[in-house]
Amino acid sequence: MTKRPTKRTEGARGVVKSSLPAGLINAVPIAYPVGEVSITAQQLYRNPDRRPSGDGPWNHEADKVAWVDEETGLGCIMLRQEDGTISGYVGVGIDHPMFGFEADAIPVAIAKVVHGGVTYSKACEVNRFARKAWGKPREERYTVCHVTRVRLVQQYRTVQTTEDEFHEDLWWLGFDTNHAGDLVPNDRANRRNGDTYRDQSYVYENCIALARQLTAMLAAGQGSSESTAPSLRLLPPPDVTGDG
Repeated sequence: MTKRPTKRTEGARGVVKSSLPAGLINAVPIAYPVGEVSITAQQLYRNPDRRPSGDGPWNHEADKVAWVDEETGLGCIMLRQEDGTISGYVGVGIDHPMFGFEADAIPVAIAKVVHGGVTYSKACEVNRFARKAWGKPREERYTVCHVTRVRLVQQYRTVQTTEDEFHEDLWWLGFDTNHAGDLVPNDRANRRNGDTYRDQSYVYENCIALARQLTAMLAAGQGSSESTAPSLRLLPPPDVTGDG
């Protein structure tokens, strides 16, 4: 006698377990166009809950982009916020003079190079901190913390996030783009004529400017730019061309 499947069993048959964490676009580093340049993105995420509604310059933008700046070796992140704007972040190591500084204590020479000044300064959002606070790891698509090697696809079947691939000792300095004159996509009620949406190309340029300034500050303090390499530089991204 053949047993008829219950509704629960029938439903289970249709469930396909995701091979990647929610929102992750790439399983390996890939080339990602930003304005007129192309960067090697180690993480590209979509955040449907933060993506602005309606058509706009955000249509073809990812909602989180993490990469390593080739010139300075500093980790950089562009992350969409709940209001639809994009914030930018640069991470520095423990040997940097700005490590551990609050945003309002960052010298003007550093803060002024980014849009609206530096407004964010926090340690890497390591997942175990989130686990203590919320009882579960925070999804990577929301975190300000840089992954230096992308996990193999099969590893995503068993874990949503890990701790060992994050730089716990990085200190992130960041800026936002919801100041006066900025277009805030998810705040239609307060839009004004002439407000400008700060797209990923704009945020990218600000991230790079901040990374350069932070590296120059460290080099000036130590007397040589070569001395920044061993402890500040993150691991270089893997070859994305497949040529070895």
